[in-house]
Amino acid sequence: MINEKTRLKQVVEILKQKLKENKSQTKSYQEQLKAGIKSQAENYNEISRGNDLSNSFTQLELLEDGLEEKQLEEKRLKLQVNSPYFARIDFLTDNNKTLQHIYIGIGSIINNKTLYAIDWRAPVASMYYDYNLGDAQYKIEDVVYRGTIELKRQFKIENGTLISFFDTDLTINDDILQDILSNNVSVKMKQIVSSIQKEQNAIVRNDTNENMLVQGIAGSGKTSIALHRAAYLLYKHRKTIKSNDITIISPNNIFSSYISEVLPQLGENNLVETTFAQIVRIELKKSVESREEMLDEIATTPTQDKLNEVSYKSSYEYLDDLLRFLKGPYVETFSPQNLSYVVSETLDGERETIDFPAEQTKELFFKTFKGFDIYERINKIAWQYAKYFTERRHYSKEQNKGLIERFKKILYRFLPVRDVEKVFEIFMAREGYECKSTKSIKYMDKGTWLLIKHYIYGKEHEYSAKYLIIDEMQDFTPVDIYMFKKIWTCPMIVVGDVYQCIEKNVTDEYLNITADFLGCKLLKLNKTYRSTKEIAKFASDMVGLNNIEFVNRSGKEPKVIVTDNQIQEIKNIIENECQNREHIAIICKCQKEAHNLYNSLKTIMECKLLVEPEDYDNRVLITSCATAKGIEFDAVIIPNCDQSNYKNAIDKNIIYVSSTRALHELFFTCSSTPSRFIKGAIVEKK
Repeated sequence: MINEKTRLKQVVEILKQKLKENKSQTKSYQEQLKAGIKSQAENYNEISRGNDLSNSFTQLELLEDGLEEKQLEEKRLKLQVNSPYFARIDFLTDNNKTLQHIYIGIGSIINNKTLYAIDWRAPVASMYYDYNLGDAQYKIEDVVYRGTIELKRQFKIENGTLISFFDTDLTINDDILQDILSNNVSVKMKQIVSSIQKEQNAIVRNDTNENMLVQGIAGSGKTSIALHRAAYLLYKHRKTIKSNDITIISPNNIFSSYISEVLPQLGENNLVETTFAQIVRIELKKSVESREEMLDEIATTPTQDKLNEVSYKSSYEYLDDLLRFLKGPYVETFSPQNLSYVVSETLDGERETIDFPAEQTKELFFKTFKGFDIYERINKIAWQYAKYFTERRHYSKEQNKGLIERFKKILYRFLPVRDVEKVFEIFMAREGYECKSTKSIKYMDKGTWLLIKHYIYGKEHEYSAKYLIIDEMQDFTPVDIYMFKKIWTCPMIVVGDVYQCIEKNVTDEYLNITADFLGCKLLKLNKTYRSTKEIAKFASDMVGLNNIEFVNRSGKEPKVIVTDNQIQEIKNIIENECQNREHIAIICKCQKEAHNLYNSLKTIMECKLLVEPEDYDNRVLITSCATAKGIEFDAVIIPNCDQSNYKNAIDKNIIYVSSTRALHELFFTCSSTPSRFIKGAIVEKK
């Protein structure tokens, strides 16, 4: 019989000793690195004369890698000292009838060849997530190990002290899951290794070569699953994939900050994070309208013409029309001229020339290299033409590079219109849309601008990655998705929720087309873990979602308060009904509404307008729906929810997304008749 308290104390002491040894090793690496840099600086001339410069740099790089590894190990050890493991399974193998006591934590713990805990990502740990008591199996490469799970135990350990444990025959004990979900939200997204569900685990550990598109309803944990998949890949392919080899495309900087602690909580370094708008800014050297600004315009002045344009630009039909235009009418404007170069001249005036007739250039451009983008055709022709000079020894191989660039400039002049903005305007005019020149690229047009630029000139920067995570898939247009394929050729996981798309309605057919287009396997998550059953059911009913599963966690029904003084009522809700809540969001329809409410509310209570990532640390936040998407709060208040303010399909989408941000409590305030979209809530008049 294992005494869990005694065992835990022993493991914590082992970890503390390992942490002490790690600090000593880290200090040694730091001293060696410092000495190496100093030596190289002082003896640079001697080292370079002896041709040992590359060897010297290699030694320093090895020391830097060693130091980084020790620093990462230190982070993991500190986490493990606090909680060495979170579960135990006793597994009786079929072959040798040996009962294994398997403890599972965020990392393996080995001391004197004894294994005290295994990493949650190890193959044997998958049984914890996938099986109840009884028959179970795990797989290592092609070998399957079968047996029986005799015991399943889950621990609550804090600061190295055993708080409690549960024995259960379920995958995740409901009491533990309830305890996790009932807590107030953290200002950063937390890791969920102790509560990953079977369907989530299948995505995290997917060992096929398939790309995945995960459609997950609000609160299904899709973003967290994608991040845990990244952690799994870092473990499984630790020799070939590092954290900076994985890129995540986030909706905005606030969301990036919100998810920034998940990987560090798992003992891994953070991934490379960027937004698609940032890539467009880098490539086009032009600012991009934010999604918040675009949604503000649609939410406040939703003209039919604007909605039709958004719908068109959100379709695969638009992508097809754009590609047909570029590969047809536009590319056909390429009109080459005869090129002739004098390479030598005798005293008698006889000249030797190298000639490239217009027909030859046209043949190469339109036939030989027909299947390529314009920049690739021009690169290939320039390389081929420059090669003539090198072969005749008029240019050296070194000079050839400059000659290629000169030829490219000449060839580009054969395109009458080369400016990306002008090409965009011509295309839109053909489609019946008027474009006004603006300082920034419109949000809906950012993918189009990048596609045009890429088709004509290629990309200026490399965005290399070995794995790609795309979040909030529903917010991207087919043109954006096309560019993801152009920029990255690595495996990917794409996650999103079509029901949280504000500016357009997305169908199952669109999902299937997108999955096929990206070469992804489409997976669906229909169980929500975020909100109470009352909030989740209210939100689902609003948009007509069926077949949704809820965690059996009850709370208060959503409430609508009709009042002549919404500002004072919001203050009352926060002080009286949410006094035990640590993170409260007042989610407005648009940024203008959020600013106006903030200016009124800040005079009577402490609150913060959510603008920068650091603002998220405040208890009471005022924000717009577009900014809050993807983030969760203990309580949500949606103001000005009158029928006159929330009346159309876009307004309904805004209420749905805003409502699904709430974990425990949801309130609406209005000054007149409540919006018809919140008829399922309790109404209280004051």
